[in-house]
This record gives sequence, C-alpha cells and structure tokens, in this order.
Amino acid sequence: MRNWTTRPEDPPGVADAAADGQSAFDSSGTGTSGSGAVGVGGGTPHPGRGWSLKTEWSRAFALMLVALLVGALATIVGVRGVADQVQETAAQLQNVSDTVAELRSALDAHELAGHRLLSGAPVDRPAFLQQQRDLAHRFDDAILSLPAERDMGAAAGEARAEWQNSLTEHGLWDDQVQGLTGNRVAESPGLAASGAGVRSLLDGIQRSALESMESGLAYSAELQQMVIAARSALFGLAAAGVVYFRSRMVRFLIRPIEGLHSGVLKLKTGDYSHRIAVVRHDELGELATAFNAMAAAVHDSHQVLTHRATHDPLTGLANRAALTGRLAATFKPGSEPRFRHEGLLIIDVDDFKDVNDSLGHDGGDALLVQLAGRLQGCVRAHDLAARLGGDEFAIVVADDADGSVTAAIAERIHDALRQPFSVGDVRLRFQ
Repeated sequence: MRNWTTRPEDPPGVADAAADGQSAFDSSGTGTSGSGAVGVGGGTPHPGRGWSLKTEWSRAFALMLVALLVGALATIVGVRGVADQVQETAAQLQNVSDTVAELRSALDAHELAGHRLLSGAPVDRPAFLQQQRDLAHRFDDAILSLPAERDMGAAAGEARAEWQNSLTEHGLWDDQVQGLTGNRVAESPGLAASGAGVRSLLDGIQRSALESMESGLAYSAELQQMVIAARSALFGLAAAGVVYFRSRMVRFLIRPIEGLHSGVLKLKTGDYSHRIAVVRHDELGELATAFNAMAAAVHDSHQVLTHRATHDPLTGLANRAALTGRLAATFKPGSEPRFRHEGLLIIDVDDFKDVNDSLGHDGGDALLVQLAGRLQGCVRAHDLAARLGGDEFAIVVADDADGSVTAAIAERIHDALRQPFSVGDVRLRFQ
C-alpha cells in the first residue's frame, strides 16, 4: 500500500489544526481530538504616552490651589489696607482735634489773663509768664506733630507767630509783662481781634484735618473698589478655569470611561466587532487600546470557533450542523425563508472504502477534498454544499417552483464528477 501525504487546504483560521488543538477527522470519520484551545496573541506594545491624566489633573488642582491662595492673599491684603487707611485717617483726625482743642483752651485762658492785665486787675504775673511759656511749647509741639499734609504744621507756625506778635504789640510778651503798668483796657479789643485771628488759623487746621480725613476715606473707598475688582477678576478666572477643566474632564475622562463601559456591555451581548475610540494616548487611552486588542482576540476566537462548529475540517464545506440549521430555518413554522422553494440533493460515493483500502486514508482524504471542490464549484453563492460525514454530501439549492434549478445543478454535478480525479500518480473515475 502506498502512503499519500497530500493534505487538504484548511479553511481560514483553522490551519495547523494539530498545533491549535483542532479536531482532525479523516475520511473514515475518526481522528485525534485536541484540547480545543484557541490561542490569543499578546498584542503589540502601546505607543508612548503623549498625555498623563495624573500629571494633567495634578497641575489642574495645583493651579486651583494657587488661585485660591492668591484670592485669599489679595483679600487679606486689600482688607488690611482699607482698615489701615481708615485707622490712620481716624488717628490723624483725633490727633489734630486734640492738639487744636488744647491750643484753643490754653489760648483762651491766657488771653483772659491778658485782658485782666490790660485792665489793671491784680494778676499773678509769674504764673501768667509760665502759662505763656507752656502755650509757646504747645505751639512748638503742634508745629512738629501736625502733619505736613495740607500745610497744617505751617498753619500752626503761622498761628504761633501771630499770637506772639499780638502779645508783643500789647506789651504782654515775656519780660514786657513786668514793666506793664496802668490801665490799658482800651487795647483789649485789639488783643481780642488778634486772638480771633489765631483761632481762625486753628479752625483752618481743623478744616484741613477734616478734608484730609475725607480724602483718606475716599482713598479707602477706591482701595475697596480695587479689592472688589481684584476679587471679581479672580472669581472670573476661577469660573473660566472650572468651565475649561470641566470640559476637559468630560472629553478626556468621563466620555472615555463611558465608552469603556459601553464597550464592555456590547462585548457581553456578543458584539465582538465593537471598538472603543482612543481619544488620546494617556492611561485611559492605553486601557482603551488594551480593550480593543482583547475584543479583537475574542472576535477572532469567536470566528474560529464558529467556523469549526459549522464547517467540516477536512473539506471546508458546511457540516451536518450547518445543514440542519439551514433546513430547520426553512421549514420552521411562521418563518420567512430566504427563498420560496429549495431543493435538496444527497450525494453518496459508493465503494469509497475500497479507495481507503487501496490508497490509504490520506489518499481517501485527498479524493474527498477534490470531490468537495468540484461540488462547491457547481453551486451558486446562496446555495449550500455540506459534508454529512464520511463519503456523504448534501446540496441545498435555492430553486424555482418547477425545480428546474435543482435539476440543472444536479446535471452540472454529474458532468463535473465524470472527469477523472488524480490522487498522486493514480487516476480515479466515478462510474
């Protein structure tokens, strides 16, 4: 007996059946069965990341924190500046008011004593001089302590000079007091007028202090407006940042996660062709790429297993299960068949055992493969050629009502099978 090594060409996805664990059947219907495992490739390495969710959102939260700190700092500085300005203005007004009030009080007392001296009334002259020196010191202190703003210090100096000139003119300044004699009450109106001029200058200082306070309060209001504007600008920037980062979160975080969830659901329902869009190359992009690779592997495995379940591994024709499903769908009550009429041809090779005995199982397999090829070449795309097992074949033909198509295909099969078959160096012919 001669050994033949000719093998049939396996259908796509089922080559190397022994290596994959595919069940291999020969013409006698026997063979070795493997484990049925389907190998899944490990996939190609992912491209380098162009983005990083961790880095991006770390920077985003850092920017938000910086914005909050800047806003808080601006608020603290602004409020502190307003408070300091108001406090400084109030303290300045209080200082000027106290200084002017003390000067007016001392000036009134000293002027009253001067009027008594001019009228010849008994007055403690040393006490009057001491009072005069104290008042002069008060004026000198006021000149130094009053702010130079709005010339308040200069106005105090002018008031002191006018006060001193008035006393000198009426003989009431320093050593002149000891030589003052007689009744000089007629000079009292002049002394009173000079005192009124000095008081007018002091009132001017008071008005300047009020004007300075108003200016300070106005500046405080401007500073408050600046703080409000700065806070509003920071709030606007924060709002724009929230909107911007929310859009990026929706685009690059939420939607990709929703896509992954949808992909998992579709994979569970058997939609193995679904793929997830890779938005960008970050952690989620790598996860989407890995999911797509897994879905592709599952899809390929599903196709391989489906092909194995519905096709004959030797000839590549549909198997008995596929034929049964086709016929069941055709004759199922209430179903809409693809074609109104279908014809069924059964082909059985007689004395095929003699071929196996003379040429071996490999030779028999080679003959079956050639026979299957000729049968497949005789049918149309929407017809079904199936191997039932061993040397039995069936053809389902989409026919017309008169059966003419089935008869034509049967004749075509007869013509094809009349041609000799070559198995190695042996030529065989069907009778």
